Amino acid sequence: MHSLLPEAPLEGGLLGRVQYWFACFFVVGWTGLVCAGLFGQFGLGEVPCRLCLVQRMFMVLAALGACHVIRTALRYGAVTGRDYMTGWGLALVAATGGSFASWRQAAPHILPGAKGHGGEVAGLHPSVWALVLFQLSVVAIGVVLAFAHATADRAIPASGPGPYRAVGLFALWFLGAAVALSLAAVFLEQGFHWFLPEDPGRYEFFHDLGVLDEPAASGAPTPGPARS
Repeated sequence: MHSLLPEAPLEGGLLGRVQYWFACFFVVGWTGLVCAGLFGQFGLGEVPCRLCLVQRMFMVLAALGACHVIRTALRYGAVTGRDYMTGWGLALVAATGGSFASWRQAAPHILPGAKGHGGEVAGLHPSVWALVLFQLSVVAIGVVLAFAHATADRAIPASGPGPYRAVGLFALWFLGAAVALSLAAVFLEQGFHWFLPEDPGRYEFFHDLGVLDEPAASGAPTPGPARS
């Protein structure tokens, strides 16, 4: 297998398997956060603003980077140094972009007593949690890349039946389902318009069809500087 890093015999290695499991955890974790956002949208009636959707996009992109690592292991039973750098490089760019987007939404409400958008989780708003998790992902990706030379071209038992393959396939299908639901949710919110509403309070698709004449979420976030 071709690699930009020094070639090593295709042999087993603990670090290679650990990095594979980390990639699976990375995908499932970010996908779970996207699903949590979808639950808040449809279950709690919190229609997301533009910045919320941008953060979801970066979450999906970060997970897609780790998916490249998983897919390579599923297909070849090993991951080259080039594939590690491609996958984790995409995840690093996404985590960096997500950090900026979440900071942009959280910054105007960072002063004591300021009220942010959406409900709170353990005393912090979702945008703050997103910023923390994106930053932690940047650190984690840096660590796994630092060990890529020791994990590249090592055998990972994911190409045949077993728990490695089952978990890897679950992570890929889980993300695929979340992406499909997210696309549908954005379409319902945007409708047939070119742009998302600046201050969303209803689903434009249903409103344009005359199905819903009132806002879809009575507790929709109020306008604020984070909407721009």
